[in-house]
Parts: sequence; structure tokens; C-alpha cells
Amino acid sequence: MILKRTFMRMTVALLLIIGLSLLLLHHTSSNKNSLPNENRIPTIFVHGFKGTSKSFNTMLNRFENNYFWGRKTMVCRVSHNGHVFISGGIPKNQKHPFIQIIFENNRSTIQNTTDELKDVMKVLKHRYGINDTYAVGHSMGGLVLTNYIEQTSNKKRYPIIKKLITIGSPFKGIERKSYYKNPNNTGPAVKDLKPNSGALQALVEHKESFDASIKVLSIAGVILDSKHGDGVVSQPSALGIQDIVRSNQLKTKIVNDINATHSGLHEHQTVDRYIGEFLWDIKD
Repeated sequence: MILKRTFMRMTVALLLIIGLSLLLLHHTSSNKNSLPNENRIPTIFVHGFKGTSKSFNTMLNRFENNYFWGRKTMVCRVSHNGHVFISGGIPKNQKHPFIQIIFENNRSTIQNTTDELKDVMKVLKHRYGINDTYAVGHSMGGLVLTNYIEQTSNKKRYPIIKKLITIGSPFKGIERKSYYKNPNNTGPAVKDLKPNSGALQALVEHKESFDASIKVLSIAGVILDSKHGDGVVSQPSALGIQDIVRSNQLKTKIVNDINATHSGLHEHQTVDRYIGEFLWDIKD
């Protein structure tokens, strides 16, 4: 009888040891395969006036294949009639997933484009469970993202942008008169991009709706001390988000060289470095 009780106790102890070992193994394995929450926050990339997939394709290719910072896992297209088409997804343990957003109606107003962005973001939240994002906008894309933030503040059906980067975004408008004489620069957005337009004034008027917890980086290009900044947007205009956000949530960077052109900013390695440092704390 004593031997039987001893055997039973040893069996129970052994089973407990095995169970604890399996639990520890599972916990260690789960930790090994999981990423910190901040590393899994996707970054959306929004092009500007007349932008296409090419606007950010090469930048995202560098991020993925040259620097190994993350991977483009999803492309969201909004058709001319406003339908949202999504390819790809968000892998569970993908580090720094990138989402490229493309508007086929790429000459539309700031407000219409913002509404299309809202449609995309609602899909990202409700179909893919994305609650938080980072965002990068080139040119008018930065204005659209700022407008989105102001108009969706405290609205739970939209993802929250936690960090925003604007690149060459004309917050004070495009001042060069020759820009509007170019026959390629046509469409409803042109009126919004003029200095003192109603759309630009509205961004400043509604600045109290811009969440004070959002971290912002504004990047301006200056071609060899040119008074015209990056050739399209002046330095004061590109940094004009200073009139909207609080100084303690804003960082500014100026890229000053011959390649700091308006369309060249998203091909510039210095801009790459600023983005990597600001979004993901990546140092050289």
C-alpha cells in the first residue's frame, strides 16, 4: 500500500513537471514569434496631386530591399467611381507593414480625396482590425492626411494616425504663378492648392481638432538655397503645418541640395533616413 501511494505521488509530480515544462515551452515560443505592438503598426503612404503607384513605389522598394525596414504587404486602390479595391493583407507577425494607397481620381479636391481616404481607412479597421497607423504623405497627400486627422478625431470607426510625416506639402499653397499656366496642372485640386484657398484656410481654422498626441515630422526641400524651395513648394509653405500643430509635437527637417526637387524628395536618401529615424527609431 505504501509503495502504491508513493508511486501515485511520483506519477502526479511527474505529470505536473511535464505540464509546467510544456507551458513554459509554449510561452517561450510565443514570445519568440511575436513582435512588440509598435513594430506591428502599419504605415500608410498617400501620394499627392497627379500621383500614381510610381509616386512611392521606388521608396517602398528601397525600404524593403535595401534597408530591410519592413515590407509592402497591401495596396489599396480607389477607383474613379469610389470603389475600394485591396490586394494583399497584414501578416500576423510582419515587422513594419507598409500600405500603399492609390487614388485613380488623382486630380480631385482635398475634401473629396479625404473622403476616399476615409473609405479606405474604414475598411482597414473593420475588415483587417487595424486600429493604429503611421502615415506618410507627399505634397497634397500631406494635406489630405492632415484633413483626415482633423475630421476623424474621436470617431471610433476610423483608425488613429499616431505619427504623421509630410513631405513637400504646400500648407500655404503653391505660390509660383507659372505652375498654374502649365497645361498638365488641371483639375479640381488646382483651386485648393492656390495660396489662401478655402481648403487651406479650413485646415488652419480646424486646428483644434488635430490630436495633440500625434507626433509630426514636416520635411521641406530646398534646391541650393532657391527662393522657390523644391521648385514647386516654397520652404515656408512646406513647413506651414506649424500653423496647425503645436510646437511640442512637431519636428521639421530641410533637405538642401540640387536633388531636393519636389518630385525628387521621395527618391532622396536623406528623406529615407529621416523617415526611418522618426517612425521606427532606426539609426545609421
